[in-house]
Amino acid sequence: MVANKKKTTLRSAPAKKKKTDLDAFAAAAGKPRSETDTVYPWEEPQVRDDVMKNLPIRLPEPLYLKLKFIADNSPYSMNSFIIERIIPEIEKEIAELTGGGKRRG
Repeated sequence: MVANKKKTTLRSAPAKKKKTDLDAFAAAAGKPRSETDTVYPWEEPQVRDDVMKNLPIRLPEPLYLKLKFIADNSPYSMNSFIIERIIPEIEKEIAELTGGGKRRG
C-alpha cells in the first residue's frame, strides 16, 4: 500500500509588496534631513510599549550564578534585575548618540 502524500497549495504568484509613493520618495532625494525629520526606530508609529522582545544573552558561568543568587535572595527576578539596571545606561547612551535630545521611548 502506498502512503498518500499531502498536497500543499502553491501560490501561482509571489505575495505582493506594499506600494510606496515613489514620487514623494524621488522628490525628497538629495534634500538634507534636518534633526526634526529624524525618526529613530523606537519612535516609529508601529512600535508599542506593551510588546516585549527576547534577547538571549551569553554570560560567563560565574556571572550567571551571581545573577541567580541575587534573584534567589532578593525580590528581583533575573530579568527584572537586569532591566532595572540597564534602562538608565541605554537612555544615557542614546542621549549621547542622538545629541542629547530625549524624546518618546
